[in-house]
Amino acid sequence: MISFKNKKIVIVGASSGIGKAIASIVSVQGAIIYLVSRSKEKLLKVQEELPGESHVFSMDMLDDDSVNQTFAAIGSFDFLTFTAVADETKLMTPIKTMSNETAQRGMEKFWGTFNVARAASNYINKDGAMVFTSSMAIYRPSKNGASMMNAASAAVAVFSKALALEIAPVRINIVAPGVVATGVWTEDQKKGYKDWAAKTLPVGHLGSAEELANAYLSLLTNPYMTGSVVTVDGGLTLV
Repeated sequence: MISFKNKKIVIVGASSGIGKAIASIVSVQGAIIYLVSRSKEKLLKVQEELPGESHVFSMDMLDDDSVNQTFAAIGSFDFLTFTAVADETKLMTPIKTMSNETAQRGMEKFWGTFNVARAASNYINKDGAMVFTSSMAIYRPSKNGASMMNAASAAVAVFSKALALEIAPVRINIVAPGVVATGVWTEDQKKGYKDWAAKTLPVGHLGSAEELANAYLSLLTNPYMTGSVVTVDGGLTLV
């Protein structure tokens, strides 16, 4: 397996949740980390907790100029993880009443992935790897007004598979998470999901950011994996 020691890793979405967990793990292993998110203030707090070398970049994934300038400043790198999210859970709307604006915003996850992938492909080293984020909903779509959010996740998965062919030998893989206890949810929502997970999921508990982070890191370091979608959902697709 590939070592992270002295490797440059770009973490888009590093200010919280899975991205923050990834940063914590690889920093201990000697990686040089580029923390990327919208909030510089939050990134600086994450940086204070890391033992190794790290750099902070504030970036809007939906703004071409912001993304291009960020990657130009970072320069060549080895690995990238993309766990950033827009306010997609706040956009869940029944299709009968969904506006065009809401539908278009529901695809922001895909466009953020596209913008980052396009810029990153110009700077990633040939033996490098990127891991993007889809959702287990591509296999088991939800029915609570998340049709566009599900569509965006499907687009990310297919786009990433195509990218694995287009920019090979750079490896591109995808994680499809289930419900995870991150900052996307309020504390009340997390409590409800914890109770639900304990009763419903085969693993008997709600997923943590650290558990998901390990899946991303496994895909980065396995030189024989590319174009793969790895579902990490506690067995939700089985029930």
